[in-house]
Amino acid sequence: MAVFDDHEQEALDNLYEAILTLKTPEELHSFFSDLMSYNEMCSMLHRWQILLLIDQGKSYEEIIKELAPPANSEDSQSSDKGKRDTRKGKGRNSTKVSSTTISRVKTCYNNEHGGYRTALNRLKNERPEEN
Repeated sequence: MAVFDDHEQEALDNLYEAILTLKTPEELHSFFSDLMSYNEMCSMLHRWQILLLIDQGKSYEEIIKELAPPANSEDSQSSDKGKRDTRKGKGRNSTKVSSTTISRVKTCYNNEHGGYRTALNRLKNERPEEN
């Protein structure tokens, strides 16, 4: 777990409190889009996708294959409608997930009292029909 000095921890606690005030996925998306770059959002999304696949019992190879960029993906600077995409960086369509990232997510997933487990368990309890 990361260790922050008192000033940083106070700011981080304040950030967590701000996040807890948001009530809808749309509000969260707007907030995180302001807080993070597109690439940072993609990194966070990749970790969550990896977590869900680990929870389904997928192997490293299956995860890498499932989250691999499409073989016929176009340049990340063009959108499906031919308009120029103004996002900076590679983004989701051209970024591979690494075995190092999968390993880190799996290590955290294996911690029964960690944040990933807490979030997954709460989601499963809220949506029992999907389990």
